[in-house]
Amino acid sequence: MGESTVANEINDIVESLSNPTIAFLCSPGEVTVRITAKASNTDEAYQMIDDVAQKVKAKLGDNVFGEDKQIIEQVVGKMLIDSHKTVALAESCTGGLVSDRITDISGSSDYFLGGVIAYSNQLKIDLLAVSKDDIDRYGAVSAAVAEQMASGVRKLANSDYGIGITGIAGPTGATSEKPVGLVYIGLSSKDRVFSKEFRFVGDRTGIKRWASQSALDMLRRELLKESRNG
Repeated sequence: MGESTVANEINDIVESLSNPTIAFLCSPGEVTVRITAKASNTDEAYQMIDDVAQKVKAKLGDNVFGEDKQIIEQVVGKMLIDSHKTVALAESCTGGLVSDRITDISGSSDYFLGGVIAYSNQLKIDLLAVSKDDIDRYGAVSAAVAEQMASGVRKLANSDYGIGITGIAGPTGATSEKPVGLVYIGLSSKDRVFSKEFRFVGDRTGIKRWASQSALDMLRRELLKESRNG
């Protein structure tokens, strides 16, 4: 969700408040809702903040991944530990950024089995069993390739989940059909494989960050779904 979408969703809460107040802080793929309160003591201020935070979370639902200074890689890591699941990654346009973010968290070896940076088409074919025919037909930046990358790395690592990321981070490499910022992210589990198309705006660094955030969020939502389904 972008800032404008978040603001619209909780606009009635924002307009009803004078103390606490709400502000929005944005970074690629993430909107922080900052709640600030004035009170005669700290405990009272925190209680005021918590009351508003509960209303905000009720409005935004699963779009909220954490509170305070939690980051999504921490949240996903805990979810994987709690569910006794593992993940492996096949990255192209993100160049290992998702793996880097995951391994920044202490204890990630409990759930992260490894990652492959499959930049070339040949490596996608040889290591991840991506179909050469599909690359020729759809291109390396496609839903089919992202899904096969995800399935291939899951089988390679024998993990519960596999994530495949392919896209055009720019500034070169785009075509009229496939612009800079086009990214496909595939997610594979024992039950299904699917992908999502994203169109990010920004420079190369920003697009890579957007893609990494979106990949982690896809996994978070899949873990949520599976936990609810039992």
